[in-house]
Amino acid sequence: MRTLIFVLLSLTLSSQASFVSNLDVYFAPTDSVEQTKQKIQDRIMNAFMNSFAVQNNSELLALIDEISSSYENSKNSLFLYWKGYALYYNSIIYLKSSDKNKAHEELMKGIEALEKIEKKNSEDCALLSMLYSFSCQFLGFPEVIQASKQATNYIDKALKLDKHNLRVYYVLANNDYYTPETYGGGNNVEENLLKALSLPSQKINNIYLPSWGRQESFELLTNYYIKKNNIEKARQYIKLGLAEYPDSYTLKYNRTKL
Repeated sequence: MRTLIFVLLSLTLSSQASFVSNLDVYFAPTDSVEQTKQKIQDRIMNAFMNSFAVQNNSELLALIDEISSSYENSKNSLFLYWKGYALYYNSIIYLKSSDKNKAHEELMKGIEALEKIEKKNSEDCALLSMLYSFSCQFLGFPEVIQASKQATNYIDKALKLDKHNLRVYYVLANNDYYTPETYGGGNNVEENLLKALSLPSQKINNIYLPSWGRQESFELLTNYYIKKNNIEKARQYIKLGLAEYPDSYTLKYNRTKL
């Protein structure tokens, strides 16, 4: 199995600041030049999108195996983060193909990978919260209550660890948006998404660290405004979003609704 494009050394996970400042990057000799230029996040998303194009998720499965192998070789917890992220998207693929059992199974693997991280930082906790929230659709009572509590606990912890993390506010909004109004959902979606969009995708530009959440914030915010029939705001943020992400299917689709 080909290893991933980096081996990370001297990594302290006690806080996001030390997580970044102590990062040393080494390229594996078996990797191509093109791979070393590409974010692992982008590799996952490209594999995810290709899965729909060819109706086959073998590329994403191979990448998950690659990430798993890299973790076993290095025992570096950053690989567990990306494994959880990749498994989340693999779960979506199975859900879209109506294989709910397999979707749940893949998601639980993602949660398991993230839970293995001993010293979780804000990024780890934010992603875990999103996965626990997503898992609620697969669960009945009382398991759904526990999963919901885990989602809340982890996003609260993520916020305490780093109140300037864009992904924390995106996940807060996402969890709130998909919580039924009868259970208190939907009250802080706009506030949290606007906060997310006021923050940088990364504090330090680094191809090995997460940068997702900004495009997703534009997309969810426009969904929210359309749902609330706030057409002017929807039009404003669709325009702003497309200026940065012209290939966003969701933003282009939402534009047709106005």
